[in-house]
Formats: sequence, C-alpha cells, structure tokens
Amino acid sequence: MSIRIRAGRRIDSVVAIFEMLLAVALLGAIVLNFVNVVARYLADFTIEGSDEIEIYILIWIAFLGAALVTWRGLHLRMDVLIKLAGARVRQVVTIAEVFVTLITASFVGYQSYLYVRRIYNLGAVSDIAQLPTWIPHSAVVVSLVLTFVFLVLRVWVRWDSAKEKSG
Repeated sequence: MSIRIRAGRRIDSVVAIFEMLLAVALLGAIVLNFVNVVARYLADFTIEGSDEIEIYILIWIAFLGAALVTWRGLHLRMDVLIKLAGARVRQVVTIAEVFVTLITASFVGYQSYLYVRRIYNLGAVSDIAQLPTWIPHSAVVVSLVLTFVFLVLRVWVRWDSAKEKSG
C-alpha cells in the first residue's frame, strides 16, 4: 500500500475526530440554549451573552464543517449535466473546479486573515458577552486554510489511487 493511500486513511481518521468534535460542540450549544430557556422561565435568570456564544459555536461548526466536506468531496454542486458528460469532460471540469477552489480559498482566506488581524489589533469585543470578535471571524480563515490543505491532499491521494487503478 502506498504512502498516499495510508496518508488518506489517516486523514480520514482525523476528519472523523473533527466531525465528532463538531457534533459535541453542537450538543454544547443546544444544552446552553436549553439551560438558558429553563433558567429564564423557572428562575427569571438568563445567562448573559449565551446567544452570542451559541452563534459563535454555530459559525465555527459551519465553517469547519465546510473544510471537512472538502476532504470528503461532498460539496453541493450543480452536476446534472456533468454526470451526463463523458469521462474526459468530467476530468477537465474536476481539474478546473480544483484550481478555482484553490485560488478562491487563497484569496478570501488571505483577505479574512487581514480583517481578523485588524479587529484583533483594535481589541474589538462582542456587545453582550464581551468576547473578542476575532474569535468567530477566525473561523473563516481556519476553514479556508483547511479547505486549501484538504483539497491539495485529496488530489494527491486520489492521483495515486487513480494511477494504481490504471496501472
């Protein structure tokens, strides 16, 4: 078994762990919301800033989830016509998709990094929870860096697999 296939299996394991962590984060947000609702109605008490914290958790889940989906190759796409096309056309479209995604992730990731750095230096905080706003905004940067890395690794692993199938 080649190093690329072994690496692919290891990355699958890492992605599965991240998926579990995201599921735990979602459960944490749900529990926080439940506790806040119960406390509000039974004790006339609310957890200050819990709504902001829940939103921040959901932002991280959405953006990290997008990066994980990149590794799995499960992004939503309009592929009705592509499925009808021949193998060569599908291959060309896949290559173009990879390049467009890499370029877009690089550009938007860099711009997001510049924004996060700016709000970090300003010391901006959220209105209620007083959490630094660079934390939720960093989800975009981390997600796009991971998307870039996972896409490059996915192409690397699949290229070796395709080579073995044809050889």
